[in-house]
Amino acid sequence: MFKKSISVLLAVLLFLSIFSVSAIAQAKEFDVIFLNPPFSDVDLYWATSAITWASEEGIVEGFPDGTFKPFQNVTEAEFAAILARYAKNTDKDRINQKEEGKHWAQAIYDELIKWQLPFNGYTNDKIKDSAITRGQVARIVAAKNGFNLDERQAIYYMYENDLSSGMIPGRLIFESYEKDKPLQRDQVTQFIMLLNDKGITTFMGKPSEKGGAEANEIIGIVDVPKDTTVITDEMFDELAEDKGIENPPKSENVDELWESLDKSGGITSESQLTPEIIQKIKDLGPMASRFPEGTPVGGWAVIDDDLFEKYKASIEDYLFNKTSQVDAKSVVVCKDLYWTIDPGKSTHEELFRIIVNGREAWHVTVGFTGKGYEVFDASRAAFDIFN
Repeated sequence: MFKKSISVLLAVLLFLSIFSVSAIAQAKEFDVIFLNPPFSDVDLYWATSAITWASEEGIVEGFPDGTFKPFQNVTEAEFAAILARYAKNTDKDRINQKEEGKHWAQAIYDELIKWQLPFNGYTNDKIKDSAITRGQVARIVAAKNGFNLDERQAIYYMYENDLSSGMIPGRLIFESYEKDKPLQRDQVTQFIMLLNDKGITTFMGKPSEKGGAEANEIIGIVDVPKDTTVITDEMFDELAEDKGIENPPKSENVDELWESLDKSGGITSESQLTPEIIQKIKDLGPMASRFPEGTPVGGWAVIDDDLFEKYKASIEDYLFNKTSQVDAKSVVVCKDLYWTIDPGKSTHEELFRIIVNGREAWHVTVGFTGKGYEVFDASRAAFDIFN
């Protein structure tokens, strides 16, 4: 009986010892990644672990004030630098060179050009300092792994290899990737971390003719002819189905869909905002006439999910409860109808195009005051978006 009791006691002590070590390890990891992120402006949200990982690996850097600015757009030069730092087969001495009178990233471009990656700023400093789009990033990532793809093929490639799930949950269609949107700093860390976890990739189930590139290896597209595969909408649907996603039916005629919304009382729910309808609303014109879309300081932008939800709550509260400007019965706030003016500058403005009462388009200016996420101004831009 005594021996049996001793055995039970030893087993309990062993279990507690293992549990304590595991708990301490998990608590330590939680503290490092979540309770104590590496930058002062990185709170607990979907990209925290990716930003932490990329920072610890020396792939991304913060700013002198200790911030990361996760929602700031990534320039082409910045993306080139991130890729060059991540890849194991780049000449690290060369990419760190700074030559007086030349762009800070010129040495990086001079290193990457030997793989013929589809950057546009090899000899153009203005392009180097312009925001890189999500579509161009898809082509560069594919080319890094030996696939010479156009933009549509590259987006399929990103979906195929789980390097992106697009910008609209539950959809793997060409439009939901939102190729023309600029890449944000938090998004680039997620791209690189997913790439690192994936390893060797394929296109249409086949490896590159130059062989399988490891995650942190560049093999490029020198002597690789452009792929001629035609990627159809049906192929996107089939890929989505293979991944357990059912893409919504695509309207053959967006004008017919627009007309049906008009006759049924307008847009009263975010679920009605297909990519095609969102584009129709964007086509109403720029959010700020002094900074039209396409200029360096104004345009449709990407916003983080957590930040969007905070702004959405403040907008709905303002339009439903805190203003007499409108008798709001429905307020539709969409993540994809977000506009920024000169982010990071003193004139920086953040705006949303809001659909009120099904038909009215409103411009709402928002921002963070230090006390909360608030509405600064709201004005009606159109009484009826359908007429």
